[in-house]
Amino acid sequence: MKSFTFALRTTGLAAGLAFLSVPVGAAETDALPTFDTNYITFSAGGANINGSKAAYQAKTANAKTGALGIEDMRFDYDLKDSSTLTVTGRALAGQEDYLLNFKLAKDEVGSVEVGYKTFRTFYDGAGGFFPIGNVWLPLFSRPLYVDRGQLALQGTIALPNAPVISFKYTHSTRDGRKDSTTLGDTNLTGIPIYAGTGSVNPLSATRKLLPTYVDLNEKNDAWEISARHTMGNTTAVVSIGGNAIENLNVREMQQNIGELAVYPAFVFTTPTVNNLRAGSPRRTTMTQRHEEEGYHASATFETMVNDQITLFGGLQYHTADVEIATSRQLTATIASATGVRDYAGGFTNSGPTARAPYHLVAKGDMEFNVLTGNVGARFNPSPNLAIEAALRGERWEDSGKNLANYSSQGVALATGAVTSYASQGLHGVDNVEKPWTPTVDVRYTGIKNVALYASWEYRTAKQDEHVRYEGLNGATKANELDMIGKNIDETHSNATIGLAWTVNPALNLRAELFTKDHENDFAGYDDVLGRNYVLNYDISGTKLTAVVKPTNTVNLTSRYILQQSKAAIFHSGLTTTGVINGTVDGNDSTRHSFSEGITWSVSKAVYAQVNGTVVFDQMQTMYPWISGIAKRNFRNADNNYVTGDATVGFSIDKKTTGTLQATYYRANNFDAEYAAVGMPLGASAKESTISVGVKHKLSEKTLLSGKLGYIDSKDATRGGFADFSGPLAYLSVQHAF
Repeated sequence: MKSFTFALRTTGLAAGLAFLSVPVGAAETDALPTFDTNYITFSAGGANINGSKAAYQAKTANAKTGALGIEDMRFDYDLKDSSTLTVTGRALAGQEDYLLNFKLAKDEVGSVEVGYKTFRTFYDGAGGFFPIGNVWLPLFSRPLYVDRGQLALQGTIALPNAPVISFKYTHSTRDGRKDSTTLGDTNLTGIPIYAGTGSVNPLSATRKLLPTYVDLNEKNDAWEISARHTMGNTTAVVSIGGNAIENLNVREMQQNIGELAVYPAFVFTTPTVNNLRAGSPRRTTMTQRHEEEGYHASATFETMVNDQITLFGGLQYHTADVEIATSRQLTATIASATGVRDYAGGFTNSGPTARAPYHLVAKGDMEFNVLTGNVGARFNPSPNLAIEAALRGERWEDSGKNLANYSSQGVALATGAVTSYASQGLHGVDNVEKPWTPTVDVRYTGIKNVALYASWEYRTAKQDEHVRYEGLNGATKANELDMIGKNIDETHSNATIGLAWTVNPALNLRAELFTKDHENDFAGYDDVLGRNYVLNYDISGTKLTAVVKPTNTVNLTSRYILQQSKAAIFHSGLTTTGVINGTVDGNDSTRHSFSEGITWSVSKAVYAQVNGTVVFDQMQTMYPWISGIAKRNFRNADNNYVTGDATVGFSIDKKTTGTLQATYYRANNFDAEYAAVGMPLGASAKESTISVGVKHKLSEKTLLSGKLGYIDSKDATRGGFADFSGPLAYLSVQHAF
């Protein structure tokens, strides 16, 4: 397979070089027709994938079975009385991508449009990879997908000298199964677990590797009616609307599958590897129901006072009532004196302080009200200067409560006796937030060939958040009431300044500086009185762009982006050595991005385009004040990668054009050695594609297109278990009527 891939790439490169050597004018083509209306395109495409078909679907967004059908169509019909009917559609079986839309429009009356579309998104429910034991535990069928659909009805009434009335209704759905970033625990990692007198486990065998999936069943109905009218120099828009949400989602998680702590436990007099003592399997099903009914109303205006001043503003109110329900069903498999059994909320009852998992059933309601307003003005004191200033304000208020029922079963291993525990807790939350945001945007073009611009915003928010949490104490199995209150102050300042300079027809330069300053201050009261926490992080950077045209046929675009951030944390409870007054620095990050694009019109028959990007990105997650054995558990997070793509287009004859394309991606951030102390993260992968395409004009109304290619993807982060490769093919016929 590798030799075939190499041969294909070599052949593609040789063909590209051959086409670049075509003399000017040797294969000029007539302009191929483009169809904007009254056409239909039939297409078929697929791949013969070796390796992980689930990974292929998730990465490329293409079905492993391929796709066949109508890729695109549009028909316009002129009816009587200056009316037009437009029909657009798509139907690709295999890809499960469908669209059918009708639009009827009449001059000086308006339009009405109705349509339905659905498409499929693919996921790979594989879980994680662990390099020490070469562990790969895909418990479920890996190819997952979610179907998204939307039925839409909208229209406009636009009569002469009357307000323009618009309406829209949508019914959106999301249904299917996708993977989750929440992974389950396993001890089957290849790390030995020792038992017996004097035994020491230098490394924990537990890692989060087991895949988790979510079953989605979501519906959202939304409607809105608006009126737009201009009176003199003022244009006003008034709208009302609402939405209804009905979601029922189920998350399935498995832990310690394939393990079982046996009873009676084996007895060893010397340190012995005994992985059978690992753990008890647990299966958790979390059902979450969310039902919401909301309404909103808004009004906006824009008034042109004179040629230099325009005023604008608006007000919106949104209210919603929400009903929520949660059920967490946890089943544990435990071996005791009575045998191996499944227990609801089961745990090993080794004493009154045994940590207990539990069943949870809860039901509650929430309410929120949001009032938002803005006012501003645009000034043009001269033809070269434009200024816009605005002030936004908001009052967000939400409250809610829910009643939770807890239950669990403690198992005495020596007898198999079961003790049932049950408790009930009332939770509540009240939150009020009031942010204000002034903004200013300025643009100046009074310098020849130079445009200067700047923007600034400063968001401040005061928030009072109060939480009542009456939860189950896992150790004592009794209710535990926490009253958590926080006064939260936030400040967020964003500023940008830049210029665009046309030095001469062959050189354009652009430079931009930006800064973002964020501070979040949490002051506790009630049960957490005096427990203060401050998070401050600053981001600054620059963007530099140069567009160079050394000749009429060559264009080069170069871009460099630098972004740096620095974070500081204050916590009143921090007393660790190296911490100054409860403050630590950490999570600093630096990102360098270099990109280059080259376009070359070799001749009237041949053009070439090449793009490349190199990124160096690191976030400091290892706090400098940590020392000793704990330091081994921290690594800086790297996200360095390289991308590239190249396209060569050429004329074959007067009716035929061709293209050669190639893409490349490489990242090398996976640290397998870190597996000894933690879960190794960071992406390491290599992916490349190459293809050759041809487009041929069969007639003035018919175009034939085809493409053959090859894809090769290697994913070291997943130990090679998600690798795939294979040839790709695509064919389409487009016909105009």
